[in-house]
Amino acid sequence: MISIAVKYEELVPVVVATGRIDSITSAEFDQVLRPMPDQGKYLIIDFSKCNYLSSAGIRILLVSAKQFKSKGGALYLCGLLPEVYQVLEMAGLHQVFNLFENPETALDQIDKIRNSSGGSREWTDGQFSFQYLPLSNQKPVATLWKNQGIAGYNEMDYSLGTGSPAETSDEVENARGLFITCAGCAGFIPDDPALAPEFRIPHNPAHAGVYVRQALSFGQHPAGQVRITSAHSLTAAELLNGLNAGIPHFTSGPNDLSVALIADFNASSPSVMLFLLPVKGLKEKLTSWGLSEIAALITKGAEGKTLSGARFVLDEQPLVPSDPSLESFLKSVLTIENIRNVEMIPSDAVLVDTILWLFVSDGLTDVADKRLRIETDSDTVFEPHKVFLTRRLYTDSGRLIIKQIHGGYSAQTYQVTSFDHQGRKLRPTVLKIANRAMIARESERCQQFALPYILNNSAMVLGTEFFGETGALRYNFVGIGGGQTQLKWLTHYYKTWSLDLLEPLFDKIFLQILQPWYGQPIRESIYPYRDHDPRSTFFPALCETATDLLLVSPKDQYIKVKETGQKLINPYWFLQNEFIRLREWKMEYYAGICHGDLNMQNILLDEDMNVYLIDFSETKPRSVISDFARLEAIFLVDNAPMKNEQEEREYIQFISGFYSELSLGKLPAWHYQGNHQIEMDKNISLTLKMREYAFQSVSADPNPVPYCLALLEWILPIVCYSSASLAHKRLSMIVSGLLCNVIGRDRS
Repeated sequence: MISIAVKYEELVPVVVATGRIDSITSAEFDQVLRPMPDQGKYLIIDFSKCNYLSSAGIRILLVSAKQFKSKGGALYLCGLLPEVYQVLEMAGLHQVFNLFENPETALDQIDKIRNSSGGSREWTDGQFSFQYLPLSNQKPVATLWKNQGIAGYNEMDYSLGTGSPAETSDEVENARGLFITCAGCAGFIPDDPALAPEFRIPHNPAHAGVYVRQALSFGQHPAGQVRITSAHSLTAAELLNGLNAGIPHFTSGPNDLSVALIADFNASSPSVMLFLLPVKGLKEKLTSWGLSEIAALITKGAEGKTLSGARFVLDEQPLVPSDPSLESFLKSVLTIENIRNVEMIPSDAVLVDTILWLFVSDGLTDVADKRLRIETDSDTVFEPHKVFLTRRLYTDSGRLIIKQIHGGYSAQTYQVTSFDHQGRKLRPTVLKIANRAMIARESERCQQFALPYILNNSAMVLGTEFFGETGALRYNFVGIGGGQTQLKWLTHYYKTWSLDLLEPLFDKIFLQILQPWYGQPIRESIYPYRDHDPRSTFFPALCETATDLLLVSPKDQYIKVKETGQKLINPYWFLQNEFIRLREWKMEYYAGICHGDLNMQNILLDEDMNVYLIDFSETKPRSVISDFARLEAIFLVDNAPMKNEQEEREYIQFISGFYSELSLGKLPAWHYQGNHQIEMDKNISLTLKMREYAFQSVSADPNPVPYCLALLEWILPIVCYSSASLAHKRLSMIVSGLLCNVIGRDRS
């Protein structure tokens, strides 16, 4: 049941609905509301005694609100009970309707509109009559942009400025010029006359960007609509004269600005144009605000009137909209198929059946006060495209402190301390930036191979974003102990702990935490030469680099080690020839999920020695011994103690014996005799640990070929590392040659 009463407060009808508005009673509700738009511009509905609202009732409210809006008025809902509000919120309509606590507050708002300068009004200028219909109850603050890097189309709203399309990580400077944005569409007119104007209509405005030098933006909703009621056509100068006569009714403060968006229905050249409305001293104001580039764009038009803006020239003449909604109109006309060109507004343009939407600001604010604030230290380089990606990933934050953790070969990782918009500290996260393919792989493989298996893994992907060929990924990085947990790289413990502490730690990591990966191998066909070719991942120019740095040509089949007199297979010849020849050679072996780049910067631990993994871009099933070989390469080659020629000679003599043969089931008897005994005891012991784990994971299969090829995948590329010394690069060549000898003997 429902009862509906209508009363009038200050000549405004107030409908009081008591009971339920459902599919049965909605017809009675509709009968009361239907004639209301013909009786006035405003209606208040009091829901304080209504405990149910059906979808049929919501439809009636939407239709009624649209009717009032078309007449320059509005529908106000007040006193909503929680159960009714929840229905609107669920449909996302709580932000569409004008909601107030009670009829009194709704009436106060109507009084403000009636008494403000933004109310409906008419004026004349010469032979032309203008009618203004308000569409919004609020005047937003205009936003000033100065050198803000890349801004998303969704941030710019309706704007005019100088800049260029952001489509690569580096701005194309000669493409700079005037741009306008509206309804997710942007037009660009370069300063360079040799470059043609462009327009962009991105599928997702938040993912497309503009390099902004200087700009003014005016929010998402126009304050009102202006129609010329006494003429079919007028010139741009006549329109500006008429608007000048009406502008004082809409602006009051010294920093108030107005921008107009015009639909011109001229059959010969229909267009949509956006320009700043001329006010006294506009050019001087813009200059004083630091917008000298925009000020310089203002040109003198007919009769000395100023024009600052651009227009989209359309192919087809649009239909005159019956709905005053600007966004829906622009979505229908600003399409790739319909935009013919972008150009400056001609001062002699003749406008036909013009409709104008007016954006009126209430003052001016700097966009830097509204955007996510990103702070970095002096050592962290954070380019505009990285800032753009970070802003899209951290929409829940108001401020970030970013510190680079370490620079990888193909990615950068950052520690992020973030705060919400009220200044509260959020949970710690890690930001990783790399090429698009790597970030996409990492996100996918973290979900596929890490989270289902690794119990203590904290690296949960919270989001990924892409710009051009660059991608960014946000990791949750909270330890089990909460936000105060201090996570440290395994490298820290490797460097500071003694061997007797490290061995049980490595047992925990590999025999407990990572046991779901390595403890469940599947025997199947593998292609070891194809799977472990370092040129197919990060090092395509490996042989060329070796030729330049070590003067070793891949054309020569053998190399000689001067310190030992050994003749070894040239590993670069082996890579160029044998890896190609045997690429499709397969063998039955043990495969498991492997990290793919398990260095000690990708394993972290908290104070309680809980283990966390990161960087999963290369994670996938492969030969199960792969990750153990990766760490052996770090222990015995990356961290080889060689600070002078004497130590280099001693180490090469040791390593040549150590790798004279290799079998997972037989430990080498060679011992290091140099000056770094304690350090090398640690490295050798941990290497033997890796081989022990590998031997267990392959059910005691001693075949060295898969392990040697996995070692080659990570020892060969050391010649490409910018951080490696020349001695270590040469060592990588020698160890790789030793491994090639082992592989050759075993295969023969």
